[in-house]
Amino acid sequence: MIRLPIFLIGLIGLIGLISLGLNFRFIAQNQENNTVVVVADGDTFQLKSKERVRLMGVDGPELERCAGPEAKKRLSELILNKTVELKESVKENYGRTMALVYADGKLVNKIMMEEGWGKPDYKKNSQRDILTTAYKEAQNKKVGLWSMCISNSTNLSNSTNQPCFIKGNIDFGTYEKFYHLPHCRHYNQIVLNTAYGENWFCTEKEALAAGFTRSASCDQ
Repeated sequence: MIRLPIFLIGLIGLIGLISLGLNFRFIAQNQENNTVVVVADGDTFQLKSKERVRLMGVDGPELERCAGPEAKKRLSELILNKTVELKESVKENYGRTMALVYADGKLVNKIMMEEGWGKPDYKKNSQRDILTTAYKEAQNKKVGLWSMCISNSTNLSNSTNQPCFIKGNIDFGTYEKFYHLPHCRHYNQIVLNTAYGENWFCTEKEALAAGFTRSASCDQ
């Protein structure tokens, strides 16, 4: 049996303690950097490291639109001032990180979808089927924005208190914008989602100014 000199044993122990201390410091620093300091809206936030992160697979409403403030509030409740874990991270063209985000051991992306605060963006990730299922369940249960922002009745009016009958509809496959008058085909079947830019208009002029064009079905 080989006996090491006492000073060598002490040196090895000291190196071990230093290594352990550095590991703890690294873990603590990493946790601090991954602490959420700002929530921008219902799908985007910033870490203490200055990294901007978007929930992968979740397209939340813009802050100024229907359910935007409520979606931001819910995301804040889930992650603000908490340490989060990012998985399957990829960089967007805008410099943001897209990721599956975990807080308190739970998948935040899934919670936001099942509570009705987003729709799928269909980005490839390991949880895409789960997120899509959560989205469909939220729609069926009419929770979150699906209870607040879905409209098929003309309950809006302009400053002259005239009823607004024109439906501004968006094809979310192509993002083309069309408006439909009451005599247009399928008018009664069109349901508007004001959380994502669809809206009622009181005049064709308003619809055109918002970037919508008259549907070809109106001329059939």
